[in-house]
Amino acid sequence: MASGAFDPEAWHDFFIAAAGATAALSGLIFVAVSINLRAILAEEKKIGSSYLTGRALESLVDLLIVLGISLVGLDPSIGRVAFAAFLLFCAAGSAVSPALATSAHRSSGVKPVAYNLRLSLALLLVAAYAVGGATMLARGGGGLHWLPFAFILAVSIAASNAWILLVEVLR
Repeated sequence: MASGAFDPEAWHDFFIAAAGATAALSGLIFVAVSINLRAILAEEKKIGSSYLTGRALESLVDLLIVLGISLVGLDPSIGRVAFAAFLLFCAAGSAVSPALATSAHRSSGVKPVAYNLRLSLALLLVAAYAVGGATMLARGGGGLHWLPFAFILAVSIAASNAWILLVEVLR
């Protein structure tokens, strides 16, 4: 594996693209929630769960973690060990969403298949960050090559949640 897999500076252009895209997509979540806030809150009151606002929070956290990783990766003085530690920290932060989703799901009335898919994708995202950080520390096993997968997964989760908050909540 090329040494670029463990050198954040070699990923400069990737981090610039990811930072710009996720900053813009974060705005979409705010728009989705603000357009349908009454419907979202009414649905949550009806089912007695924070399931929908949890999706909004999950989306923002996923996108802001990508943004944070990208911005830290753009720091020319960041070393391999510090960046690896930051990825592990982000993996831990990303794990909050699946934990909250589990408690909100119990009273949401969402079909188990949909919930299991959502939880599986969230846990896969946690694992991608954790493996990326761990392999950076070990200098073997992929390193930063885990980030494109993680970033695409995070954006996909956020886009799916945005669709639910914009469209599905009104059905």
